[in-house]
Amino acid sequence: MTHIEYFPHDYRSGRAAFLSAADKAGAQIATYDAGSTGPDGDPVFTDVALLGREDAPYVFLCNTATHGVEGFCGSGILTGFLESGEASALPDNVRMVFVHALNCHGFAWVRRVTEENVDLNRNFVDHDQPHPKNPEYTKLHPVILPEDWEDKTVAASKEKLERYATKHSLYKLQSILTGGQYAHPDGIFFGGTEPTGAQLRFRQIVEEYVVGAEHVLFLDWHTGLGAYGAGELLGMTRPGSPHGDRASKWFINGLATPAEGQSLSAPLSGTIGSGLRRRLADTDTDITSLTVEFGTYSVRDVLMALIADNWLHAKGEVDSDLGRAIKAQVRKALYPDEDDWKELVWVRGRQILRRGMIGLGGH
Repeated sequence: MTHIEYFPHDYRSGRAAFLSAADKAGAQIATYDAGSTGPDGDPVFTDVALLGREDAPYVFLCNTATHGVEGFCGSGILTGFLESGEASALPDNVRMVFVHALNCHGFAWVRRVTEENVDLNRNFVDHDQPHPKNPEYTKLHPVILPEDWEDKTVAASKEKLERYATKHSLYKLQSILTGGQYAHPDGIFFGGTEPTGAQLRFRQIVEEYVVGAEHVLFLDWHTGLGAYGAGELLGMTRPGSPHGDRASKWFINGLATPAEGQSLSAPLSGTIGSGLRRRLADTDTDITSLTVEFGTYSVRDVLMALIADNWLHAKGEVDSDLGRAIKAQVRKALYPDEDDWKELVWVRGRQILRRGMIGLGGH
């Protein structure tokens, strides 16, 4: 298998390759039935590969497909790390927990969201408290979800969004659209009103394999922002705090803190990392939590692909010429099926995993 072949064609082939690589590496496998099906009508699953001592004090937790369609990237990297033998260098004091396709429904359907039409990475808010407000998104919602998807209406939506970006800045528009909203279930970046099935699966995995560790390094793998094929580590990365010092020492390069404006990513609400930190807040476990973001194409191209896919599932027909064209658009926006992109992603992904193992094991 070459490093290009680590990256799957679809969810089914990605799952098969991951399970095969995990078996080859001698990993224990845990499988979770999502209770939903893919477009082929067959059930979809989240699989977890476990390597290292069960009583190892440090846990290296890697999660893929929080945003389903972005799972192609994470699947390829984790599969490659297992298949190539890189994982055999795991320090004795570290247990590796690789989560393949947390949002397996979105992965199978080539969607960012879950079967509930929820952005899982905005779903980890405290749903017993009032949800964050995003009134500016409400103003733009009719632009995001027009009645039909024809050249004229698409052009009109693009014009209105560009007008907003010109008046306020593209970053401001991105922040409003991507930061999370909780008022429009048929809109983009909808955080939901209760925990999704995928959130509950993640919480179960954490209870079974993470809680009780002395230190957890959590990497959540994403695509869509940044330069083509470049991998950026997002989180509290500025030296000066224990977390920032660790991130800087372990990973050295490609670090950014969105809240401080260092990254192309806007500050977000309800992220999976915040959910993990909240669960471990009252324990003795230290946590280093980062998002790994691989660039694809421009912010405009990625946002329009997500807007198109949202319209398709809200108002269109997936099994149509237009539906297939939109699916190809969103897949390309978040998974450039190009050998050069895969090569860049594999090299950077392998580097990040190597540095994470060594840093966590030796800290």
